[in-house]
Parts: sequence; C-alpha cells; structure tokens
Amino acid sequence: SSQHSIEDYLKNNIFGLVINLPMRSGGGSGSTSTATRGHIFRRLAIELSVPLITDVKCAKLFRESPKLHPHIDCISSSSLIKLPGLIDVHVHVREPGATHKEDWDSCTSAALAGGITTILAMPNTQPPLTSDINYSITHELASSKARCDFGLFAGASSFNATKVPAISSKVAGLKMYLNDTFTTLKLNDVTVWMEHFENWPKHVPICVHAEQQTVAAVLWLAESYKRSVHFCHILLIRAAKDRGLPITCEVAPHHLFLTAEHKNPLGQNFNKVCPSLATQSDQDALWENMDIIDCFATDHAPHTIEEKSSGKVPPGLPGLETMLPLLLTAVTQGRLTIQDIVLRLHTNPCKIFGIPPKPDHETYIEVDMKETWVIPQHGFTKCGWNPFAGRSVTGRVTCVFLRGEVAYIDGKVLVEPGFGQDVFNKVAPMDEGEGGVSLSDGLGFPPPVTRYPGLPVPFPPSAGETPKMAGLMSKPGASGGSGDQMLSRDEHGLVGKHVISVGSLTREHLHFLFNAAHAMRGAVKRERLLDHVLKGKVLATVFNEASTRTICSFQAAMHRLGGSVLSIDERSSSSKKGETLADSVRVLSGYSDVIVLRHPQPGMVAAASKHSRCPLISGGDGDGEHPTQALLDVFTIREELGTVNGMTVTMVGDLKHGRTVHSLAKLLTLYRVNLRYVAPDDLSMPQSVMDYVARGGIPQTTFTSIEEAIADTDVLYMTRWQKERYQTTDQFDDLITSNYTLTPHMMTRAKQRMVVMHPLPRNHEIEVSVDSDPRAAYFRQAENGMFLRMALLCMVLGKC
Repeated sequence: SSQHSIEDYLKNNIFGLVINLPMRSGGGSGSTSTATRGHIFRRLAIELSVPLITDVKCAKLFRESPKLHPHIDCISSSSLIKLPGLIDVHVHVREPGATHKEDWDSCTSAALAGGITTILAMPNTQPPLTSDINYSITHELASSKARCDFGLFAGASSFNATKVPAISSKVAGLKMYLNDTFTTLKLNDVTVWMEHFENWPKHVPICVHAEQQTVAAVLWLAESYKRSVHFCHILLIRAAKDRGLPITCEVAPHHLFLTAEHKNPLGQNFNKVCPSLATQSDQDALWENMDIIDCFATDHAPHTIEEKSSGKVPPGLPGLETMLPLLLTAVTQGRLTIQDIVLRLHTNPCKIFGIPPKPDHETYIEVDMKETWVIPQHGFTKCGWNPFAGRSVTGRVTCVFLRGEVAYIDGKVLVEPGFGQDVFNKVAPMDEGEGGVSLSDGLGFPPPVTRYPGLPVPFPPSAGETPKMAGLMSKPGASGGSGDQMLSRDEHGLVGKHVISVGSLTREHLHFLFNAAHAMRGAVKRERLLDHVLKGKVLATVFNEASTRTICSFQAAMHRLGGSVLSIDERSSSSKKGETLADSVRVLSGYSDVIVLRHPQPGMVAAASKHSRCPLISGGDGDGEHPTQALLDVFTIREELGTVNGMTVTMVGDLKHGRTVHSLAKLLTLYRVNLRYVAPDDLSMPQSVMDYVARGGIPQTTFTSIEEAIADTDVLYMTRWQKERYQTTDQFDDLITSNYTLTPHMMTRAKQRMVVMHPLPRNHEIEVSVDSDPRAAYFRQAENGMFLRMALLCMVLGKC
C-alpha cells in the first residue's frame, strides 16, 4: 500500500487534533521551527481548522488529563535527522566554457538541493585551470555566482609542471588525467607525470584519473616519490593500501547503483561514462570492499540531451541532486549506515584535502529518513535529464544551513548567487591601521592534522614546506586529530590591525570571528582550559570613561586565554599631570601587546591609534562608535535566531547619542535586514548614520512608539537614555515618555521568537518584570561579549 504523509492525513480530515512543538535548542541557535517541515504542518492545521497545540506545557496538561481517552493514535514527524554539511570532491561545473550544460549558479543550486554544502570543481573547463591567469578567471566566476562553498582543482598539462605549483596554496589539489575522458588535459608521457610528482608540493593532494594498467604506474610513482595520491574513480586498491602506501580513493553513485545492463529510457548513450558502468559482479565487489573506499563523490558531469543523443557521445552523468537520496535508501536497506555517509562525505574529504571544518551549529543539513519519493527527470541542473529518473528512493533533504544561513528548504534555494565562499582562499588584509604582524611558524602552534584514524598516513612535508592548513588552537606540543581542535589559524587580515570602526570589517572577517567566538564559548562551557593561547601576552585597558561590561569582559577574556592585564583609568593616569593621550599610548604600546581604549570624545580613539605600535581596539568613543559592542550584538542575533539575514531590527531610545546603535546599524549593512527606529524627534538616528545605511541598500522606517513597531520585529534593541550627554536634568526628563519603555503587556504583541537586546546598563527602558521572559536576551548578550572579545584578541594577536 502507498505511504501517506502527514499533509495527506491533514487534508483528508483524518486528524482531530495536532500537537506539534516547534524545535528549540538553547536560546535559538541551531535548529529552529522554520528549518523543518513543522511550520508547514502547523499552518495547514490552522487553514483546515484542525485543533492545534504548540506549547509544551499545554501538551503535557492535555496528555495528563483524566478525561482523556486512554488510546491516542500518533504519527510522529521525528524522522528528521541532522547531518554535517556534505562535501563532494569531484564536480564538473563546466564554467568557464560550456555554460549551456551547466554554470556555477545552476551547479551549486543542484548541490544544495542534494545536501552538499561544498563542491570541489575539476579543471577541465575552457580555458582549463592550468595557470594563475586561468585560476583568476574561474575564481572570479565562482565567487560571483556560486550559492554553496567551493574549491578549485588545478589541472596538470604537458607544459606546466614547473609553473602550476605557484597556485598550489589556492587550490584543492592537482588533477592529472592519465586516461581518455572528456578533457584536453590528457597526459600521455610518463616523464611528464614524473615532473608533476617531483614539483607539486607534497602537502597538497595529487588526484589522478587512472584506469587499468595506468593504476600500477601511479602506485609506483607514489611509492618512488613518497607522496600521497587520491584516485578518482578507481574501484579496488586494497593491495596498495595493504602495502602501506598513502593512497585514498573515491567511488561514484552511478558505479554503486547502476550497471552496464541498465536500460535508460532515453537510450543507452545516456549510460556512457568514464570509467564505464561495470557488470553486476563488479558492482557486488565494490559493496563487499566498501571499507577501503574513502569518499563518495558524484563525478557530476552534465551534458545536454542533444549532446548525449549525438553520434559523438560525451561521457558523463549528472548526480549532485541524487547521490544522498540513493545513499540514504541504502541505509534503509541495511547496506550502509549514517556513519558511513558522514565518514565519506564529510570527515574524510576534510582530512584528505585540508578543508577547515565548519562549526556544526552553522553548517548542517536535515533529512527526512522516512519520506519515499520518485526521482524526477528534471532538477536544478541545466542538462535536463537524470540517469536515475523514475527510481523510488527513501530519504529526502528538507533543509540546508550554510554558515548560519538557511540556504535551501523544501525544494527552494534561498541564498543568492555569490553567497558561496572559496574554502581555500584567504581573506585579503585590511587597509586600515599599522602594518600587520607576520604569521611566522614560530608562534607555538602544533603541526596540522593530516589524517583521520583509518586513513593512510601521508608522507610528511619536505623541509621548508608550509602545511596547507595552519595549526589548530591547541596546546603547544599537543597531538593533532583530537576533539580539542578548535580554530584554524588561516590568515584573515586582522593580525596586527587596529579595530576602530565597523566600516573596516567585511563579512569574511565576521564569519571567522563568530566561528572563533562560538568555539571559545563551547570551550569555556565545557570547562576546557585555554590559558595557553595568549600566555605571555599583555593587554592594556585605558578607560577614560566609566565602563563595567566592556572593560570587565576584555579583562576576563585576556585572563581566560592566559594573558595578563594592565588597567589604567583617568584617575590613575598621568593625564592628571598634563600628559597627552598620544604620549600615553606611545608608552603603553611598549609595555603591552594590545590596547583597548575608551574616550569620551568622538574621534580620539582613531587619533590615538596613529601613535600605537601594537593593535589598538576601540572600547567606545563618546557618541561616535563602539565596534566591539556591535560585533557582539550581531553574534548574539546569530546565536539566538540562527541567522541575521531577513531579520527586522527595531532600535529604541536615545539613538542620537547611543554609539552602540550607530555601530550596529552600520555593521548590519553587511546583511539583508530591515531597520526600524523608535525615538523622540530630538533623539533620532543621526542623518550621517542613516545615509551610511541607505548606501548599503537597507530599508529604514521611523516609528513614534514601541507598540507601533513591535508586532513585526525580530530583534528589539533597547538603548539607555544617555543622561550624561545633557546639560540639565529637566532637558533629559522632558524627552522621556512611556512610549519608549518596554513592558510585559507590550511583549504580548511580539513574535514568539523575537529577542530583546540591550547593551546595558539599563535605567527604566525595560521593566524588570520582562527579565523572566525567555525572549529577554540582554544578559546572554552581555556574556557573549567575553567570548567575542576572546576571539578578537586571538585574531589581532595572530593566535587564530
């Protein structure tokens, strides 16, 4: 009998009551109710007038009611499971060149629909990626059009063995085509193979397309040159692994689920692929030897129906959208486990190609393990056909989160072209500030982790070679490969830099910083000691204006990381004797490694930074900016709601003098948000800030009261009335009304998943009775300040 979905039962009026509890986890990070199909069930129940319970306390009371009939039929939607973002290490994007087959937009959309968050693209394009110039061409196209993350392979040619290593630090590896396939890069001369093996850096993989007798030659080269090799397509290499050679390999879904006897409705031309589809006995041997296969990879190689129907049939099949459903079906059949999939589509690809793993709370996928469906002929890929069309599979991707954003949900790709990032490309240094501190190898970081248990041991890098992945934030001398690995020390552009204004920060800086802050928080919560990270470093805090949270969180951050603190304020400094701020900063930069400065006069922090020989971070300057507060605010929004994009942020209070809202409004221009302002006319957001926001294309709306704006607000950002900025108390009191004080009654009109934030201290902007509302996030926000500043100190000091 056919299986029915929950939607079917609702539409057929079979349910008399629906209990569906939105998913929440620790303040809103990770899974949310909008990331699953629960919101569809709830909306459908309301539309069909089916009684609905969504509150856990109400559900418990209902279940425990003595009048309740003792028998309740229940259908659960708990078949959703969460997997890490998957990595496909073998994809042919076709761009530049054959964009009628595929391009970066369509290919990465198909990847997201298949639960893949990172693809590694092959170099056999037109022009092929065989030089730095061609790398730039491909990289520019990928950066502007990719919707998921990506990496690029360099291609080996007969003439570039001594030149192509120049781009080795920017690519996933070197691809060598040693047998006939769809490429102009085939290498026929063994001496050319040897040149590439000799010149290509050992810490960056070589990947080979090798079949039959060519395999033996490559194994000989791997042993002779003492280097690891990854085989694309090769099926059985057990003997080489048994000999201890550092060999890894992959298998494509079409070799696991199709055979040469497969009858494609479109014709047998559509079965042509390199290597060819095997016999049933060969396929059985693949499954029997699954333990030696390191990666699943689609070898996604789209060609149009017209091309596959022609007299000269190009080899290749599309596969990005169907690989995971096919593998999940194998799980339901008992042929694989979920752990097998994670190992070969996440763990091993990260290790083999040196891909920095993303935080699992930011990048993951959700799949429905019980949904059975039929693979269609058409999908996101341009080629317009699918070799598995008509096949029934069990298991469907329902949602994809990528770097904290909902990238795909229920058949729709939500992120824009250009959202994807190169997982190997480093962020360019910032323009502001003094010269950066060099990232030398002598900063106490351990060598990179080069393998997972069960993978062959790669030969170590030769003397003088720099590992592809920088050291992780673990204790000097600690062994790699443990769960203690936290942060990659890839260059991010903030080492040795001043942090004065949010205008100098990019999304790339924020992604790195927030990932580091989240890792810091996890370590502290698990009571892991981090006192080795900044051991021997000195922080100087110079606060010429009152502070509690900013100064204490910076000092706590430095102490937790093992550093020490010099604390200066206006009462204890030589400014009482007439010393200028410039002279004070010159002296302190000789005593310390980093300075945090707060000053009541706008612009003074920036001026002082010109006299500092070490990184200087603004702790706030009058009614100007407060960049680290804005950073922790955005970090808190992400942690509470799971994303920043698409949110409506309402700022309330003294917007004229509040430096926190000035910085926050500017920083939010890096995202797709709506900004609302609630303030008296005399205390409205400065026009200069509104002009800055407008240049970023962010919609801005002004309201006269909280009640007018609260219903559609996702983030309600309350601010303190800056009483110290007024000449008289009467002038201050005249501006304050109840329109700008948040009460529990107002909260009844707010969204259930709205969050209330406040930089603190508060006066009477928020009634104390609001504190018990779970949407009140301001004390969690204050705590996040320490984790954010721990990460920032590590970044400017070159320790992450």
